[in-house]
Amino acid sequence: MAKQQSGLRSSARSDRAFYLVMSLILTVIVAFGFSHTIPFDLAPPGLPPLLIAHAVIFVVWVLLFVAQPALIVRRSVAMHRKLGWVGAGLACAMILLGSGAILFALWNKTLPFFYPPGLFLVRGFVGLALFAGLLTSAILLRRHADWHKRLMLCAAIVIVTPGLERAMPVPLFGANWPFVVDGVLDLIALAGPSLDFIRTRRIHPAYLYGVGAIIAGQAVVDIVSPSPLAGTLLRAVGAP
Repeated sequence: MAKQQSGLRSSARSDRAFYLVMSLILTVIVAFGFSHTIPFDLAPPGLPPLLIAHAVIFVVWVLLFVAQPALIVRRSVAMHRKLGWVGAGLACAMILLGSGAILFALWNKTLPFFYPPGLFLVRGFVGLALFAGLLTSAILLRRHADWHKRLMLCAAIVIVTPGLERAMPVPLFGANWPFVVDGVLDLIALAGPSLDFIRTRRIHPAYLYGVGAIIAGQAVVDIVSPSPLAGTLLRAVGAP
């Protein structure tokens, strides 16, 4: 019995460490990816207020995402819960500002050079919808820690996609770059299910839902972005 309890405690510690390490990995991806664009963004005339607000809120949310598992490692559960509501508020702002940033880029023709307009629109809004859905699910299931932490990780993986796109040598992959980026993102997303399977020989249903949603979202983008529907959507939002 004592040996079993010791094993459970060790598993719990390694589980907490895993989510902290994953949050740090995602943060490094974002920081490295956007470090390539920051010098140009800060050059005169600089970014418009909308994009500055979008960047600030995004950075604060990512830092909070790292702080949350760190608090769990330190057993500061009460603070984790309080900051969770701050994170929820920031996430709402991220979705609104992210939507505005997508439309601003389309209206002003300031897309990343590797993005066709239809793909940018569809990929951007599908990503925001996935983030909103996974985050909302995580909040609703916050009293079930096993679901909550897994869904939060999946939501964060979705939202770091723009950073991953900028961190990778996208031009080398030609027109296939979205599939390459999605493949790398899927490998990151499979880290959690793989750990579950190694430990228990089963995958938690939260990952089946979360990772499944990520892959389904990628399929939607692959189908819609090259179709006439993408052109219809562009015209609907007033993109030139």
